[in-house]
Amino acid sequence: MIEQLVALAKIADIDAEALRTETELRDIPARIEALQGDVKKLGELLAAEKAQLADADRLLSAQDEELSNQNQSLSKSKQKGARVRNTREADAVERELETIRRMMKERETEREALKDAIGKRRQSVEKHEKEFSELESYAATEKQKADLRLAELRTTLQAVLAGRAALIPKIPGDVMRRYDMIRSKRQGIGVAAIKDGTCGGCFVVLTPQQVIGISRAEEFAQCPRCQRILYSKEAIAKASANA
Repeated sequence: MIEQLVALAKIADIDAEALRTETELRDIPARIEALQGDVKKLGELLAAEKAQLADADRLLSAQDEELSNQNQSLSKSKQKGARVRNTREADAVERELETIRRMMKERETEREALKDAIGKRRQSVEKHEKEFSELESYAATEKQKADLRLAELRTTLQAVLAGRAALIPKIPGDVMRRYDMIRSKRQGIGVAAIKDGTCGGCFVVLTPQQVIGISRAEEFAQCPRCQRILYSKEAIAKASANA
């Protein structure tokens, strides 16, 4: 019996280490995927911001062209004023000039406000370009590290599981099936060592008779609460030392 418990405890240790390795194997790609998602999202925001800046630049160019046209209109109106023949024509030209000047002033005000907004947006784009470049570089570096770590973990997992198959024949089939069933229901942990009279898995207090029986390794005892198979570290250590 004790030899079977020793084998089962070793399998439990192997499965626990394998579980940690498999968890990291799942978590690393998820983390890298999330990081790459952040890069993509920031890239999309940056592209949208650049598009808005380009639209603003085109609007500024249109305003510059409009101001140029208004300047030409102003010059033509001045030339017309030089050829007036009476007061009525002079008043009409003056009203025309005043209208053009007012429109030019409005456009100049709009243009200055737009130039200020473009300047601020360009600074924002430059800042976000730098942030995007840094994040993209960081993500690429993390991806390289992750690939190396994943290769290490796969090698580690193979090494961890290498001795498991050799231990299974040492354990009764019904016990192994029970262990696998418990493990599937208890976050991958199907065996627990007793500690100070309690189950090391769920910490329920055991009866003195249960503790004595487990310490003597008389049977494959189970925790009355979590159903994990229980063993005594001292009994396992003693059996391993005498092996």
